[in-house]
Amino acid sequence: MFSRIVAAPFAFLGLLFLYLAWEVDEKFAWYIIPCAVSLAIIFVFSPQIDWWWWKKRPPSLDPRLRMLLVKYHAFYQTLPPEKKEIFRNRLALFMRANDFKSQGADAVPEDVKAVVSVNAVHMTFGLEQFLFPKFETIVVYAHPFPSPQYPTQEHVSELYEEDGVLLFSAEQLMMGFSNPRQYYSIGLHEYAHAFVLSHPDVPWPELDQQIWLSLEQLSGFSKEYIDKWINRPDVKLLPAAIVHYFTFPESFGAVLPELKGFFDDVFLSKLLISPNN
Repeated sequence: MFSRIVAAPFAFLGLLFLYLAWEVDEKFAWYIIPCAVSLAIIFVFSPQIDWWWWKKRPPSLDPRLRMLLVKYHAFYQTLPPEKKEIFRNRLALFMRANDFKSQGADAVPEDVKAVVSVNAVHMTFGLEQFLFPKFETIVVYAHPFPSPQYPTQEHVSELYEEDGVLLFSAEQLMMGFSNPRQYYSIGLHEYAHAFVLSHPDVPWPELDQQIWLSLEQLSGFSKEYIDKWINRPDVKLLPAAIVHYFTFPESFGAVLPELKGFFDDVFLSKLLISPNN
């Protein structure tokens, strides 16, 4: 962490003045105070310091995680080399900017962190702001799970707005990433929901429920399938439409051209009031 490098000289000086005050003269104790204050300030602002440094020098993405993009991510595969580098840099930054918590294991595996993050980076790739400041905690389960919001249903994903938390079952998350045309992407779905909530000033349309039929026409995913796959009673149409927009871009434009035009404007920032909204 760059903040530790910044803190190191102050820590060294503090220990030096402590030694001098003990062994040479007590007046050196006064010099410990600015060192301690500096260390306290660095500690408080360490996330901002580290983030500034990472943006200047993005951390390298692990080669194994790069192979996930090369092998499975259709959007990444279409990008020119310079934009692939931007995608990888954003992915590495996103993984460090968010707090991943595991339920039932010691830690969230790096490939699962990467797959969660790929969905967010893909969705915001056309925007300056690629983070989700209101949703920075990701909880990962190995398999479908109950939760306080849905205590009797083992579901595969969830967004809990009050705490800014996204929850995923790793099993279905990875299936939707490796084969998104066969398994509905819960990663894209929850980040689509988070995106809508993060941008309330966008004039989001009230979609006709008949659009579920259009989505099924272009993807083969019926509303009944998506409801059963996620296994919650409140799966929303707008996030589902956004998932289809990113997963099936060509057929989406052919079946729902007006909605595609609206989404094009949103995800290229033309309809966003502020990149930090």
